[in-house]
Amino acid sequence: MKALNLLVVAAFATIACKGPKEDSPVDAHFSPDSVATAEIMEDCFQFVKGNDTIRLRIQPEEVNVTGELAYLFYEKDKSWGTIEGTLQDSLLNAEYTFLSEGDTSTRQVVFKRFREGWKEGYGEINEVDGVVVYKNIDSLDYSHDVNLVPIPCDQFYSKLD
Repeated sequence: MKALNLLVVAAFATIACKGPKEDSPVDAHFSPDSVATAEIMEDCFQFVKGNDTIRLRIQPEEVNVTGELAYLFYEKDKSWGTIEGTLQDSLLNAEYTFLSEGDTSTRQVVFKRFREGWKEGYGEINEVDGVVVYKNIDSLDYSHDVNLVPIPCDQFYSKLD
């Protein structure tokens, strides 16, 4: 009988020492790998020419993307706001809700990923329900020299005023 009790206690001890299953939601949520992945999933980019700056911070989660976008043009109206959209292949298609001249507005922005960074697409626009959208995102022009290159995200908020 003592041998059977020892065997049962040993079995329970072995099971208890295994800890949570590898696919446990608790284990996945608090693992160091998930924290590292979350940090990697935030990317920041900027374009600077003279006193003009454009900054983009994105946080992709599968095909959905959230983030912030700022246009900081010297002696012109600045705009700063949030983006929400999708990322498919090399195309970021988002709704940009921003504050400029004290008013909140919304417009579509489309960025395409190139080897050297992100470029914003430009083309013909329409206004639909108060939101400025492109007529055809497949015909947007990316041939300009405004290229947003990677920067450390801790620099994203510096000099935004």
